[in-house]
Amino acid sequence: MIELNIHPDDILTFNEVVIAMKEVARDYNLPLRSITGLKMPLQGMADRLGDCNASGNIRLVLRCTVDGEWCEEPLDPKVVWDVAAHELAHLRHMNHGAAFLDFCEELQVAMNNKRPDQRNKLMEKIIKLQKSRDDAASRAKRGGFDAAEAQKEAEAFASAVSRLCLEHELNPNDVDYAAASDKDPVIELKVDYDKFGIEKNKARVAWMETLASHIGHAHFCQILIAPGSNKVWFVGTRSHATVAEYLFGTMVPAISSMSKKAELSYWRSTGCGRGKENKARGYRAAWIDAFVVRLWERFDAVRKEALAAQVAERGISNEVGLMRLEGAVMKVRQYVNDKFAGRKGGAGSLNHRFRDHAEGRAAGRAAADSVNLGKRGINSVMANKQIGSGS
Repeated sequence: MIELNIHPDDILTFNEVVIAMKEVARDYNLPLRSITGLKMPLQGMADRLGDCNASGNIRLVLRCTVDGEWCEEPLDPKVVWDVAAHELAHLRHMNHGAAFLDFCEELQVAMNNKRPDQRNKLMEKIIKLQKSRDDAASRAKRGGFDAAEAQKEAEAFASAVSRLCLEHELNPNDVDYAAASDKDPVIELKVDYDKFGIEKNKARVAWMETLASHIGHAHFCQILIAPGSNKVWFVGTRSHATVAEYLFGTMVPAISSMSKKAELSYWRSTGCGRGKENKARGYRAAWIDAFVVRLWERFDAVRKEALAAQVAERGISNEVGLMRLEGAVMKVRQYVNDKFAGRKGGAGSLNHRFRDHAEGRAAGRAAADSVNLGKRGINSVMANKQIGSGS
């Protein structure tokens, strides 16, 4: 039996603290090696909410226990974040002297600047200041009797933005990202089957749902399925859902056409057998299964490349880059939970059995490898040529 040192409800908080600790450790060149949870009985919490050893291993308490069982409430988040800073400070000073206390206070400020809740409030304030700055700059540019005053206002707002960014260790990319997120709301986008020439069925189609799920995941969306039909909705930010819908709508008819052509070609090459002599039986289903699976593998690789590119281009940590990419997922998940929580029923999942036809699977994977994927999926201009030319 595996014993977890973190309550399931505290995992998100723990991950946020860990990401912040790794960033602070990097910024201050601290020899941090690992961060894990620590189980602590309630009666012992006054003496120990975390620890650190000379090897750079830190343990944190997020929730205490009573008689071996988790307490109902976690520790105050501020306490956890302050303890995290305290233990990080021990990576430079393994004592509680004056130098340690000064450094600990500095790290508490650094950690607090990276708390998501505090950071979000700060971002909202900065974005409002930026809007006020831009409005004042526009008035100054138009001229008029108050142009000089408007210019002073714009400069004052700009100065306030710069000061806050400097004080809280933010860079323009952080603010731009937050502002862009506010302008990209979550939507439910039903795939327009008529526009893409997709046949409407009164039954669900397993491979189409699998394809939609993979495309949705790759583009930070969730999917909705209508029971008793093959209709699909993508739930995501407007920019992501639009790309996902286009990609799905373009690929479904292409996959259908390509798999039929591949099956016919294989049937002819194996003697055009009938009945039990038909060596192409199961070929098309296996081809589609393999194509969809291989496409998912490639989407996953593209996603990792996007993360690496963001890290390299913006000079941010891998953890922050991942948080930004996953931020859209969390936004969508919250939307779905708020709208559909407590509703009974739903489409459920289909039991899908993968077909066993070696040649069909090999051909399907090869066809998926021929698709030209860009950073945001298939190139919108070349999509039909790219995925419609397979055989």
